[in-house]
Amino acid sequence: MSAGHHLESWQQESAQAIAKRLLVASMACVTVWQIAADNKEATELRLFLIKLSGRQRRHKFTNPALLAGLWVFLSMIEIMEAYSLEKLDGLKTTARQFFKKDV
Repeated sequence: MSAGHHLESWQQESAQAIAKRLLVASMACVTVWQIAADNKEATELRLFLIKLSGRQRRHKFTNPALLAGLWVFLSMIEIMEAYSLEKLDGLKTTARQFFKKDV
């Protein structure tokens, strides 16, 4: 069992590569546990991460949903640091052209 990290499908070939990946996954889990346990400041962040996860929630958040949302958010941050707002806006305009086509 991989606890949602799909350890069995990792294709690292060395022990060091596996150890690094396990460390990153562990750090992500600890971060999610901290966000989940914070009763004051992280409420809005939890709602944001749940929305990014694409998971439906009935009453309460789950740690796997927070982890999925955190992954999306970290990817978003990386993209926002790599592209200017103008470039992202241009890509959004291009993508919308494809969304409006009749199927």
